[in-house]
Amino acid sequence: MVDINKRVFWHFTFKDILTILCSAAIPIALAVYTAIESQQQKQQAEKKQQFDSEQAEKIRRFDLEQAENIRQFDLEQSRELRQQTLYDEFINNIYKLDKDGYLKEKKNPWAFANAYYRAAHRQWDTKRKADVLQFLKEKQLIGRNNCTNGCKTTNLDDIIHLNKLNFDNVHLASETGVLNQLDLECVSFDQVSMSNTTFSFASLNGVSFDGGRLDNVKFDGASLLCTSFNGVNLSGTDFGNSDLTGAHFSNSDMTGAKITEDQINQASFDNVIMPNREKSETTSSTTAKQPITQTTTILRIEMSTTTTTTITTSPSASSTTTTTLTLSSSSSSTTTSTMTKSTPPPSSLSSTTTSSTTTSTTTTITTTSSSSSSTAAAATSSSTEETLLSTSSTTTTTSIAWNSTFLNQNIYSTGLYPYAVAVANVNNDNQLDIVTANSGSSTISVLFNKGNGTFSSPTNYSADGSPFTVAVADVNSDNKSDIVIANLMLRTVSVLLNAGNGTFSTRTNYSVGGAPQAVTVTDVNSDNKPDIVAANQGSDSVSVLFNTGNGTFSSQVTYAVGGGPQAVTVIDVNSDNKPDIVAANVESNTVSVLFNTGNGTFSPQVTYAVGLSPHSVAVADVNSDNKPDIITANYKPNTVTVLLNTGNGTFSPQFTYKVGENPHSVAVANVNSDNTPDIVTANYGSNTVSVLLNRGNGTFFPQTIYRVGATPSSVVIADVNSDNKPDIIVVNKAGNTVSILLQS
Repeated sequence: MVDINKRVFWHFTFKDILTILCSAAIPIALAVYTAIESQQQKQQAEKKQQFDSEQAEKIRRFDLEQAENIRQFDLEQSRELRQQTLYDEFINNIYKLDKDGYLKEKKNPWAFANAYYRAAHRQWDTKRKADVLQFLKEKQLIGRNNCTNGCKTTNLDDIIHLNKLNFDNVHLASETGVLNQLDLECVSFDQVSMSNTTFSFASLNGVSFDGGRLDNVKFDGASLLCTSFNGVNLSGTDFGNSDLTGAHFSNSDMTGAKITEDQINQASFDNVIMPNREKSETTSSTTAKQPITQTTTILRIEMSTTTTTTITTSPSASSTTTTTLTLSSSSSSTTTSTMTKSTPPPSSLSSTTTSSTTTSTTTTITTTSSSSSSTAAAATSSSTEETLLSTSSTTTTTSIAWNSTFLNQNIYSTGLYPYAVAVANVNNDNQLDIVTANSGSSTISVLFNKGNGTFSSPTNYSADGSPFTVAVADVNSDNKSDIVIANLMLRTVSVLLNAGNGTFSTRTNYSVGGAPQAVTVTDVNSDNKPDIVAANQGSDSVSVLFNTGNGTFSSQVTYAVGGGPQAVTVIDVNSDNKPDIVAANVESNTVSVLFNTGNGTFSPQVTYAVGLSPHSVAVADVNSDNKPDIITANYKPNTVTVLLNTGNGTFSPQFTYKVGENPHSVAVANVNSDNTPDIVTANYGSNTVSVLLNRGNGTFFPQTIYRVGATPSSVVIADVNSDNKPDIIVVNKAGNTVSILLQS
């Protein structure tokens, strides 16, 4: 160490200076190093902390993703297990029906299978719906019994009728490819929604699409031989390379559809909006009459058992009966006609009549029947009948009626898919107007009577939820007819009050049960205010809503009825001056009678068996005993049922009469001025109406058939041209029209 006290500064040696510097630098260096090391350690600690945080976040996210994946997997497994359980339960129910013999020809409770199917359909996923369709077809549980040319169907009516169901976004294809393609031949889809669905290599030969939605559907290699599209929305549909040979399109919208010129040449089109937005053909005016040129000949037919008759009867071959008849004619025209008359067993009668200025001609009628028994009795009656035959030069079908004919048909446009019709004077001009409920466009159409039974273009009012039924009555005591509708999809009924001159206010909705299919308006509690009664197909009940005044209604009171009530009417059936409820139950094949116990309350139902799938009910005294009887239209067996009132509101076992195919609606009124009510049905499947004239004792003559528009779904009887003769009014769902058959 240098002693600076003993030496002067300038006597320092270099060594002394170095010694001094070294003694000061070492502590400074140590301090600097220590500071740098501390900073590095701090940075490393911060990096480690950040890394640990990132790792922890990654682990947390991974755990969350794993947990979510496990949850989703569990949900998928749960859904799949539920779907499989539903599917297995449905299959087991079908097999149980088969095992118990319910799918045999002599046991026909189709409603059971239909109920199972509909309950499960609401819960199936899209893949399962396709699987179930395939199963139903393989088991021959769907498909029309009139399918020919190799279609594998049973001789029974459909067990499951595919109508008003939802198959949107379903991929209908076999998972194993074209060698095991989906076979839906001859299945009937009625108002089925299949938007955005894909048909991959599916066999759709003979399939009928009626009134449904097929917009943006893709047919990928599908076979559509002889397929029918009637009243279908086909906008944006892609037909791909599908075979359309023999396919028929009618009353449909194909705007923007992808279809080749070759495919167009393969098919036929009737009143179709083509992809270029042009109509396939020119249609007549909505107010123009059908081109019927008619000649009316009054023939007096005298048939005697002494007439020469040749009969051939064989146990296995068809039997032929030839009968010579003498006809006296008051006409001088020349007429060629073919008569079709339904008599058990069914037979076909054909005749050719030629008359000039002479007063008599001779005609030979040949009757051919597939029955092994002789049918000569039907052709050789000992009685003498006077028959009015009206023939048309444009058709070979002759309508036969006694003192009433309905050949003068007018057709008017309505909204989309009109499902129900009512007739009433809504604008106080003493003329009956027409009101329709249009399920496809969710509107109400009002057609005003211009006089002489001609009508204006429709005035439309907005509705909600697919209105299926309409009733007209003054519900607010202002002497103006108001409109009440049942909204199938919304579980409501709507009231549209008449604002004057036949215009209507905005609707007011009231809650009812599930899927209200029908509505009627009647004072059920004797307070001089009409109340609402609705039939709820989805909840197997009827709802009663009391009028509280000024056209407002109370909350519903519900009563249980049979399975799937499709129609309802209210009338006093037990002569106690209190209106009772009668409902037709489409799934249980019954009618329910609920007696009014006073103040608008009703007793538990009493049920009576009728035909299969009763779609409509009417009540009238048909046998002149001052007791109202029940008449139903039975959709599946093509019949009407008559239940005669035996007193106190009890009814006899049913009598049935044959009508056209799939009767959807029935009305009862005296159409031939003999003071006995007759039966008229709208036949959805044959595009006809049937008229059954009352013999006078509550039994009825065989039907007379008149052709109307496509898929008639509702019929009423009223004198719309003020000639004191009731006319027939029917709405044609697929045709989007209303037909008026004026009585001549």
